[in-house]
Amino acid sequence: MTEASSSENLLRLQSEILEAVARGEKLVTIGQRICLRAEQLAPEAICTILTVDAQGRIHPLAAPSLPDHYSHALEGVPIGPRSGSCGTAAYRREAVEVTDIENDPLWADYKALASPIGLRACWSSPIRARDQRVVGTFAFYYKTHRGPAEVERQIVEKCVSLCAIAIEHDEVQSRINQLAFYDSLTGLPNRAQFQELAADVLAALPDDRAINILYIDLDDFKGVNDTLGHRIGDLLLEGVARRLLACMGESTFVARLGGDEFAVIQSCPPGPQEGSLLAQKILAVLDDPFDIDEQRVSIGASIGIAQTCDAEMPLADLSKHADMALYEAKSEGRKTFRFFVPDMEIAVQSRRNLKQDLRNAVDNGDFTLVYQPIINLESNELVAVEALLRWRHPAHGAVSPAIFIPIVEEIGLIGPLGDWVLREACTAAAKWPRAIKVGVNLSPLQFRKAGFVLDVVSALHQAGLPPERLDLEVTESALLSRDLATRTALHELHDYGVRLSLDDFGTGYSSLQSLRSFPFDRIKIDMSFVRDIGMDADSTAIIRAVIRLARELGIRTTAEGIETASQLEWLARNGCTEGQGYWFSKPISGEDFLALLESPLRNEELIVPPVVMAQDAI
Repeated sequence: MTEASSSENLLRLQSEILEAVARGEKLVTIGQRICLRAEQLAPEAICTILTVDAQGRIHPLAAPSLPDHYSHALEGVPIGPRSGSCGTAAYRREAVEVTDIENDPLWADYKALASPIGLRACWSSPIRARDQRVVGTFAFYYKTHRGPAEVERQIVEKCVSLCAIAIEHDEVQSRINQLAFYDSLTGLPNRAQFQELAADVLAALPDDRAINILYIDLDDFKGVNDTLGHRIGDLLLEGVARRLLACMGESTFVARLGGDEFAVIQSCPPGPQEGSLLAQKILAVLDDPFDIDEQRVSIGASIGIAQTCDAEMPLADLSKHADMALYEAKSEGRKTFRFFVPDMEIAVQSRRNLKQDLRNAVDNGDFTLVYQPIINLESNELVAVEALLRWRHPAHGAVSPAIFIPIVEEIGLIGPLGDWVLREACTAAAKWPRAIKVGVNLSPLQFRKAGFVLDVVSALHQAGLPPERLDLEVTESALLSRDLATRTALHELHDYGVRLSLDDFGTGYSSLQSLRSFPFDRIKIDMSFVRDIGMDADSTAIIRAVIRLARELGIRTTAEGIETASQLEWLARNGCTEGQGYWFSKPISGEDFLALLESPLRNEELIVPPVVMAQDAI
């Protein structure tokens, strides 16, 4: 071959390979093409290309003229100082020429592979990326004891350069694909990959098979993130992903859709059995605590399952059904699973309509406040009220706050509605003829609003209400993050004179820590404990301990949900400071409460039921 024809052939090879890279041909196809063209240009050579991974192990990419068993034997072999020509070249980061495989010490562990197929010499060159990483090797084998000719050196120089371009391009494409289709935290397929795979499985569904989609949502994951930090939350998600992967069989795969949401595709016989078994297995493995950085973290999950035997069913509909089933599972207590049934669509549509009705209600000011009295159990005196939000739906009548407030939070309107409640309650209290405190409930989301403290101060100033007459009721869930902004806001409000109450005490995550971290003036004992007084020894013991603790801390206690004389008698006898509930009064309108305050009755006569005086102090 003349020098001119050699150069021309190498230019054609370069053009062909670069076009193949640009077209997006697979790396293995390009590798095969390079080897075949190189063997045409150097007829006495047998060409191979190996890639080298980040762990320093080699993987055959192309060797069209060698038997398959030879390449298979090299899969995963570590590079090293005596790893044949290729492994040594990658290790040394320089070309290695071996003219006698049988007797060269570099081939001592591998000559048994090469000799039987007539390989006598091997010249291997490292393939370097632009950052000088060794990403592969390019080798010429010979069936005689010889080294490379000058023209072969030119061929190899060009081929090594083309291999570097092709391998780096493949790495870039792999990274792009990883970012596009895989979750960077867990390594699981992401939402885009899940939808693509699910669509493929659904389209190829045989007549005698079904497909299940399981939507998995972690229970209380936000609480873990807020209390232990996002780093622990991320480690927890990684642990969840590993456990989910361990649950997958041959016909299932799992993806992370985002946040704390995962999804599973399962091919199975028609019917609920396989889906139920898999859901039960997932719930069981996720119910076991996770040990993370010397922290024991408990988490559960809720699962919604949708099944179809119809390959023509739109994936969007099947996914929507799984989402509806998940919502039902979460609504029924969590740590459980539910299959989709058609009635769920009616409930979802009803919720969608309710969201729109609530948007209209916020815009139109269709909410009202009612007030429930709070009584001092020692003096029988009316000392405060709790302002409670009410909404009457134009078609369905009164809607429970337990139903509409979470939806208001979900649609992002709790900020303006909460501000209205605060200003309305302050304005009403300022008009009362007696200095009764007014309690206002705060949503956890209100703390996230910039300038929240200024909003409270503005509401007090605008109404002309002294700050000590406003009692902000904060649930433990609002304190989970314990971030600087929340801590600062509560301390600034308390320093301004606003009273603070810890609401629903005992139902949250860390009550004692909340009392230690925040300046509370009062603890409100949740009605779930009050309801069980005299019937449940644990609830009775908890209330007694809370009252004792509050007294030692100089904090008032208010028992919520008092409905019977026996509950009232027990609470008063055991030293509870205040009481609230239907035994004293249902929540009443602002007009009725104002009329009550303007009546000629003495303050302690405003509420009819007698109160047993506290005695037998604990």
